[in-house]
Amino acid sequence: MNDIETIYTQYEDIVAEFSEQVIKNRYSSLYKECIVFLESLGIHDSVRIDETILTHAVMDYFTDISRMKEFHHMRHISERKVLAYETYWLLRRKPFQVMKTDGEEEFWAFLNEKFAFTRIASFLTRDQKSVILDEASKKAFLNFLDTLYYFLKYRDYDPKMLELVIMGFQAGQLIHS
Repeated sequence: MNDIETIYTQYEDIVAEFSEQVIKNRYSSLYKECIVFLESLGIHDSVRIDETILTHAVMDYFTDISRMKEFHHMRHISERKVLAYETYWLLRRKPFQVMKTDGEEEFWAFLNEKFAFTRIASFLTRDQKSVILDEASKKAFLNFLDTLYYFLKYRDYDPKMLELVIMGFQAGQLIHS
């Protein structure tokens, strides 16, 4: 990763607030998540992760978090908010750069959205791995996932909307448990 303080001087207040190490840790964590995603699809050789774009996404995330903490007088933020804001900036910046394709144009065109979708779906189901759904619940869940992916590909969104989607799904889990 590049020296954040040297390259992004406009972020110097953010680096001072969160520390370079915290920012590097977030970057490293997201970078590893990107690698795992690409390897899980077997496309690591066809896609590159633009490190500069990923760095901008991380810095934009911290900038938003800083503003939110200051405005709302918060010390900590929820996991939902972290996921929503990280995912928003990853979608906005699009760090995956496709180098070669195999003809499946829609797959390659929406790779960044697929990554965002995977992050959200993984978060929503992390405590539900052993749950067996009846057919109606399974159909509703798959419909939700299809709609979420469509939303990420074709609709306007912001971090608050993503947080609301996550919160709404979790509220539904509470009602049905």
